[in-house]
Amino acid sequence: MDRGIDAVLLLDGRESVEQLLAFTRQPDRESALRALGEGIQANPLWVRMKGARLAARAWPEPMVAAFGHFSGKQKSLLADLAAQLREVLEHHRYIDYPAAELAVERLATALRARFGEDALSRFRYTAIPRGGWIVLGMLSYLLDLRPDQIGVPVPGMAESGESQPWVVVDDCALSGVRFQQFLQRCDTPAVIFCPLFAPRELCRAIERVEPRVLACLNAEDLRDVAPNWFGATYSRWLTERREQIGEEAYWCGIAEYVAFAWCEPEAKYWDAKAGRFQAGWNAWPPSLCLKRRVQAERLRAEAAGPAEEGRAQVGIVLQAAEPGPLKSAARVLGVPIGESVAVAHFPQAAAGSAPCFQLDSTAADMWRALLESGSLEGAISLLLEEYAVAPEALRRDLAALVAELDDIGVLVRCESSGMNR
Repeated sequence: MDRGIDAVLLLDGRESVEQLLAFTRQPDRESALRALGEGIQANPLWVRMKGARLAARAWPEPMVAAFGHFSGKQKSLLADLAAQLREVLEHHRYIDYPAAELAVERLATALRARFGEDALSRFRYTAIPRGGWIVLGMLSYLLDLRPDQIGVPVPGMAESGESQPWVVVDDCALSGVRFQQFLQRCDTPAVIFCPLFAPRELCRAIERVEPRVLACLNAEDLRDVAPNWFGATYSRWLTERREQIGEEAYWCGIAEYVAFAWCEPEAKYWDAKAGRFQAGWNAWPPSLCLKRRVQAERLRAEAAGPAEEGRAQVGIVLQAAEPGPLKSAARVLGVPIGESVAVAHFPQAAAGSAPCFQLDSTAADMWRALLESGSLEGAISLLLEEYAVAPEALRRDLAALVAELDDIGVLVRCESSGMNR
């Protein structure tokens, strides 16, 4: 058995099955794991991980792991992904089109209550690309906006005597950076910022800091998850965060996970070596999000082209149900690597990487036969269909492998082979 492949646990089997099904909007564990795998692989960060493979098992508890030769930075990024998946499975908001319409209705009600119908009929309206235009399209019907009220501010409006406020719409605001960039490009004298979803603290901060902003109104608050994430180290994290962000944002918290049917906001991570934020992981299944679906199709097209040295492999290896009584242990995952099989056994309290070994081509065939048949005799029958070898010699070699795998806890004998589905 050749050691050398890294295995990093991404979904550790302790997450709620109900949460996994709810997050992926899938009817069963296997479909949910495939959808989750598609979401992970629809990331440039994954594509750049040379030779990486995803493996998963649905029973007895859902597990997902990444296999490959990972650098220290890549292991750190995968650890970030694991933490992100734990959070998003437990706390997430998915806004489909009907839910978005209801939220926009609440935003329209808030605008009417604050400014009145007469003022709203004189205001001008614009959006922050691209999701903001989808929200503004809905809002325009609810407020019965005229076509001439909707547009894009042009430079020099302050000198031209333009006095009517511009209502700036976005689907969400997580740090305020995109709105800040909008203000830097636009010299309109008065602005009303309307992110559909945003932390209340961010909205209040924008009102305090920006003299041109008459109001910052949202339809629904997003909570700050940073205090729960960092616990006792929150104060230190907040100090570091402020140093990293500098003047580029109004608020330093971390908004709860939200995604729309058209877009999942881009995640960021702090790259200490580069000294700046870089594009991080997105996790939502492409089937639920237009932007993610387009990105997944583009990355799949690139993967289908000529093989490249630095490209990860597409597709998740879903470990099939095993009939038993010989089975892989509950927290074992394996993945084909060429003609061999890499196998990892994650202890119950595993975090990050776990010991991983590689079975050569013959041992790999034995491993597959054992899991497929669930018995020594069944595996021998399967292998004799492929190998021209004396049955007793095969039995001796296979029994030796079973003993070795049993000794390290990778293979177990179960009295009952049923699964409670």
